[in-house]
Amino acid sequence: MEEVEKGNYLIKSSFDPDLEEYRSTMDAALKDMENQVPKVASDLGLEAGKSVKLESSPHLGYYCRITLKEEKILRNKKQYEIIDTSKSGVRFRNAKMSHLNSTYQEAWSKYNEQQKSVVTDLIDVAASYAESLHSLGNVTAQLDVLTSFANVAKACPQNPYVRPVMHEMGSGVLSLKQVRHPCIELSVQFVANDVYFKQGECTFSIITGPNMGGKSTYIRSVGVIVLLAQMGCFVPCESAEISVVDGILARVGADDCQVKGMSTFMKEMVETSSILRTATKNSLVIIDELGRGTSTYEGCGIAWAIAEHLAKEVKAFCLFATHFHELTHLAEEVSTVQNYHVEAIITKDKLALTHDVKPGPSDESFGIHVAEMAGFPQHVIDDAKSKQAELEDYQGLNFASDRASKRTIIKEGKEIMNEFLEKCKKLDVDKMSESEVMQEIDKYKEEVKAKNNPYIEALFLQLSS
Repeated sequence: MEEVEKGNYLIKSSFDPDLEEYRSTMDAALKDMENQVPKVASDLGLEAGKSVKLESSPHLGYYCRITLKEEKILRNKKQYEIIDTSKSGVRFRNAKMSHLNSTYQEAWSKYNEQQKSVVTDLIDVAASYAESLHSLGNVTAQLDVLTSFANVAKACPQNPYVRPVMHEMGSGVLSLKQVRHPCIELSVQFVANDVYFKQGECTFSIITGPNMGGKSTYIRSVGVIVLLAQMGCFVPCESAEISVVDGILARVGADDCQVKGMSTFMKEMVETSSILRTATKNSLVIIDELGRGTSTYEGCGIAWAIAEHLAKEVKAFCLFATHFHELTHLAEEVSTVQNYHVEAIITKDKLALTHDVKPGPSDESFGIHVAEMAGFPQHVIDDAKSKQAELEDYQGLNFASDRASKRTIIKEGKEIMNEFLEKCKKLDVDKMSESEVMQEIDKYKEEVKAKNNPYIEALFLQLSS
């Protein structure tokens, strides 16, 4: 195509009568020039085809050539015109060849102009069909997509696809039964799960659980199904009710962008910033392990702020997978936030991942168990467990043997502290002396201590150390 665009093409002469006429003239002239070669060779006393050759170039056309050693033969031959002399030999013509070459070049020039005219006419004809061809291409493309949708839906008899019930945008419902990922289920026995969102009831799901537990697959499956449904495809689940969304906004994966000079965390923040600016009440937001590219406390703080903004202000349907278990407390502050976890079962210090999504938060991330499954040396595993216990003890969190009890103790402790602060707020400090105020506060402190809450005791221990 590059040569065609440069004009380096040749239309077959039989396509056009004028081209055929010019081609005949060129062929006749070339044949006569070829017949001249034996005559020239005989006149010079040389061998035709070996010592005397017929050649051509774009600028000079056709000519005869002999070697430099034979150049002296032409010196006394006035009937030959020497064109030029170079290392490759001497190029020359006689009067007859000059006339034939002119005839050939003139016919070729006319041939070239005529084929340009033919091409122009062909383009004009083709252009008149451009709109129809473009429309045909669009229709064919749509048929290709729709038949592909039908083929996919029909090709899964054991795991059927269903026709989703679509609702108008703003109706605020997303209900999926036994959700499957259309790609992953082709290679593994897929564990299906449900999804339920409804404006005013549940719009934000926090999913916790171990690595490899299926959190990312679960939230991505929902995004894929909503996309397929809105494209007009049957979806891989048992039933589906979906309100049309104005966008599917996703922050998943963890990689840098070296070309743009972006770290993993910076790329994560830029993408999340775009979600915060773009998301509306009618959007579907998918966020996977936000904030892991910085320190634990910073990452948790950023993740909490973003989750709270999406849940309270934007109110978009959101699936938020995280290892920050502190985020699960958001469900205590916002009624439309629900906690879910991917189930993991520990038997004889072994971790079994069921990939089932269950209501409620996860008690831990099982990171050390996953490291053990990955084949870490035992001394590294033992050291990790020791360091985890040391850090929890340092933070004053080692006051319960299991995380479920610890969660209950923390909740009760926060309620006690809130009660203490409310009592302090009600003190009429304008009518009391400083000593009277301190006496009342000390009284409230003693009441708090009398509750014997391990979480509060750990906090007091930290403050006094």
